Amino acid sequence: MRAEELRDAVSGIRMTEEQKSAVLHGVKERMEESGKARRAGQEKGIGQENRRAGSMKHGKSKGTGWQKSLAAAAAVLVVIGVAAVPVRAFVNSLVRERLEEMPKEEKRTYEETLKEQRVAADGFSRAYTKQEEARYQELAQKYQEGTFPAQEVPQAENEEEAAGYEFCYLVPASTFCLPERELTDEEILEIIDFLVKREYAHTESYASEHAQEIAKEEAKEQAAIDENVEDGGITQQEAVEIGRQKLKDIFDMTTDGFEQNAYYNEPEEDRGANYCVNWSNNISHKYYYFHIDARDGHLIRASHSFGSGVYETPWLTMEEAQEQIVQLQKRAAEVMQDKVGVSYDKVYVYYLQYEDGTAGNYADYYFTGADQTAYKISYTWSGILCEIEETDISTLRDGEVEELWNGDSYDRATAVFRELTLNGR
Repeated sequence: MRAEELRDAVSGIRMTEEQKSAVLHGVKERMEESGKARRAGQEKGIGQENRRAGSMKHGKSKGTGWQKSLAAAAAVLVVIGVAAVPVRAFVNSLVRERLEEMPKEEKRTYEETLKEQRVAADGFSRAYTKQEEARYQELAQKYQEGTFPAQEVPQAENEEEAAGYEFCYLVPASTFCLPERELTDEEILEIIDFLVKREYAHTESYASEHAQEIAKEEAKEQAAIDENVEDGGITQQEAVEIGRQKLKDIFDMTTDGFEQNAYYNEPEEDRGANYCVNWSNNISHKYYYFHIDARDGHLIRASHSFGSGVYETPWLTMEEAQEQIVQLQKRAAEVMQDKVGVSYDKVYVYYLQYEDGTAGNYADYYFTGADQTAYKISYTWSGILCEIEETDISTLRDGEVEELWNGDSYDRATAVFRELTLNGR
């Protein structure tokens, strides 16, 4: 693991492309091994951190009991990864006190649980119901306010042992085995508590074991920031303030209840230097990301991710999608005018057409200017703004065929990329 990744394990959410691929690969492996994955066609598109964790096309799962569907849903944690989640400043004093008072033996148990993990993200034996998703968010808030479970999640070392529980965590498979009935509030709190305690134990251990490497990488990053500022670029604090304002302007959110993190990305072949400013809440699984140009402070990208339920909207037929395209174009144009503030003279739409006649659950709108600049505005068909990104449209091709993993096999989808009139007709 590279030194900057060690630092990020302690200081905030940051996943490299390799880490993101590993997470998705781990989910795929879990699906393949169980052989009972539900139909979940994963689209490309909204948010690289998110990597469309919630854009799974769900069919009805077969079989009953957790042993018959170990692969059902890793979406809640797919954006987290193994060593990319902080548990620090955003937790209140009651939660912090609970974590700091954990006995050393309990911490070691959580560390060992993570070391035994064979895949890149936790799995669930079934997806949360809509009611459970809603209660999870409510209980996550209560947990942060000091409502804790009475017991711990039972941990099983093998499937035979797990069969004796109605609800438990199967350590070798890194899977929460959920009952067929609705989870109780106590069980949801136990899941939250397990995840928070495990990540706390892990990050504390990492901070201790790799302190010198983390400090060295932080010093290297600070030197790069200083050089950028000397050359006329903006400071990291200026980027944070820009991100804070964009959080309010774009998503109508404040930073209350979130941990702030920021880091500097040096220039690469396909992009200039930028700051990634993000606000995260690991308990409620809500994350907001902003990439700010390190030279002049303009917005390169804004995205968010908060739980799997947000993107689990019904897939539209092609006919239904055509009706939505006009309505969402109007909303995307308002975002360009009010949130981005960049002029344009052409508009394009991009979405996927599957062989079963559906159009997935999202659409990307590309606004291009005379100077060849382009911004992508992404929406679910249900109208949720997912991402704003300065981008390049030169690689997009109408009619290009893509193969997308659905948890059991690959679905074929054809890209639709066409120009729209400015008035949406």
